Amino acid sequence: MHPLIARYLDLPAAIATLEKLDTEATLDSDESAFLLAAASFPKARTAVLKARGAKNPSSEAQQQLIVLATRAAAARIAVDPVLGPRVTSAKAALEKEGASPTEADDLVAQAVLEEAFGYAEDPEVFDTGFLAETLESLAHLASLTQDAVDDWLEAFAKRGSTGDRALFLKVAELVLESAWSEGPQPITPEHLDDAIEQLADVVAASEFTRAVATLKLFLDFLAEKQVIGTERRRRLEQILVSATAQGAEQQDEDGDEDADPDDDEG
Repeated sequence: MHPLIARYLDLPAAIATLEKLDTEATLDSDESAFLLAAASFPKARTAVLKARGAKNPSSEAQQQLIVLATRAAAARIAVDPVLGPRVTSAKAALEKEGASPTEADDLVAQAVLEEAFGYAEDPEVFDTGFLAETLESLAHLASLTQDAVDDWLEAFAKRGSTGDRALFLKVAELVLESAWSEGPQPITPEHLDDAIEQLADVVAASEFTRAVATLKLFLDFLAEKQVIGTERRRRLEQILVSATAQGAEQQDEDGDEDADPDDDEG
């Protein structure tokens, strides 16, 4: 995660910085960003300050602390020499397609939050590369229209053989319904888990492994369209490996249940 988020997950450190707001104390860059975030989100600032001295801070205080830390980290990233230009490009693309500045800021903050908490990777490591590719994907996602998505569904379905086209289409539809029901956004493990659960409900157990393999092909397709980066695809594919293994175990269990108990009798 971004070092600023790691610094301010410590509640006493966050409160100590917030208490500098009305003083003439010299601030470092992280402190300045944190105080600016607090000024923009007074509800979050109030919730965090209410936890002053608490042995067991409320979940509300902890959630609002993450809001402030994430927004402050996003502000620091916006002036980073590597990530800053990507933030600028992403926000420009989003606003060009009708997003308000606030909505664009929200999507950038969401990307920062996902890098920090969305995966099992070492939280002490800030994965600049993963966040960079996520920010780059926002520009491509921003330009998507429903017509373009419909064309993608048709094109992907045609990649299957005649007998597989219905499965290819169903897999693609389930993924996009899960991830993009409220508009195109980076596809997350939660989206993929939801699509896999739905797949398990609509295909036979014997076809589940093939359906998951088709889902991997769809991730490859989306990567070609530049809405999934290389690292995101790698992380999502790890989920598919787990799903395939679980599906195979379920098939074995189903097979054992169906076996004739008299088969072992002499």
